[in-house]
Amino acid sequence: MFKTYISDTIYQNIMRAEEQKAVASRSKFFKLMKQQQTRILTVDDTDYIRQHSDEVLKNPSALYVLDIPHSESLCIQKRYGVMCLSGEDPDISPLIDINDIHISNDRETLGRGWDSVLDSVERLPSNALLLTDRYLFAFRHPNAGDGIANIHDILDQLLPRQFDGGDYHVTVIFDDKSKHHSYTFEDIATHLNRLKRQLKRKYPIMMEVLGVTPDCSIYNKLHNRLIISNYFLVEAGHKLAAFNHNRGTARQMLIPLALFTESSLKGTSTPPLKAINQTIATLRNFSRSLPRLTDHSVYLYAVNGQRMERCMGIRNRLLI
Repeated sequence: MFKTYISDTIYQNIMRAEEQKAVASRSKFFKLMKQQQTRILTVDDTDYIRQHSDEVLKNPSALYVLDIPHSESLCIQKRYGVMCLSGEDPDISPLIDINDIHISNDRETLGRGWDSVLDSVERLPSNALLLTDRYLFAFRHPNAGDGIANIHDILDQLLPRQFDGGDYHVTVIFDDKSKHHSYTFEDIATHLNRLKRQLKRKYPIMMEVLGVTPDCSIYNKLHNRLIISNYFLVEAGHKLAAFNHNRGTARQMLIPLALFTESSLKGTSTPPLKAINQTIATLRNFSRSLPRLTDHSVYLYAVNGQRMERCMGIRNRLLI
């Protein structure tokens, strides 16, 4: 869940400065704090985070604004994929969407494919990804959209080069009943797990795969095709298997979105963050219900290529 953690000294300085301004000229950061949950950190809280910087992963989708030098905040951000800013200059512009929209067409070139589509969000900090598309593996022909190849290209763009927080979490959710007839669930889980070696990251990746069926309680809530991380989402109008290399496999809109827009901070529109929260809430509630589920045949589940008889909870840290 997104919230802001801010050192008390920085918070007081910002409040004093902003309250002297006309309402229309107040900063985006001030407006964000007024809209979203904000927790003020004591000096001891801030010192603790400095000494135990991996603590930020307990709130993996939060914004930290700390009374520390810029070099130190940038180091925390790079190591753990959690947005951490120095109070010297808390620039939240990366969280403000730039209205970047891409329209693909069947078999027509669209820039560099996923490499182009993800340009506006791939530099945001990241510690987990969640991909959901019921028909992700419905085809195996490249021109129709190969799910495995597209996930490879998506992950290659979005997985950070550095991550020091243990396993980076990737969760892929699809409709097991709609997969191509030549696939088994085990095939898909194995292929996805093999991607980890191809991606050549130096940190471990947890590859979690959930194949739902139409009888699963969340099936009808997973209509949208989404890529979700802790500070952005990408929505595909038709399918995430959107490219054969850099050529489109369908006519559709592909929309990468940061958490907020200019108008949402003014209170005149809905922030993209709400779409993330809705999907996360659906999956979190489902995950928490799994230990009480009596019929586990409504889904299939695998972790790191290994099929599990039961899932007792989705492991992705975005669901914290």
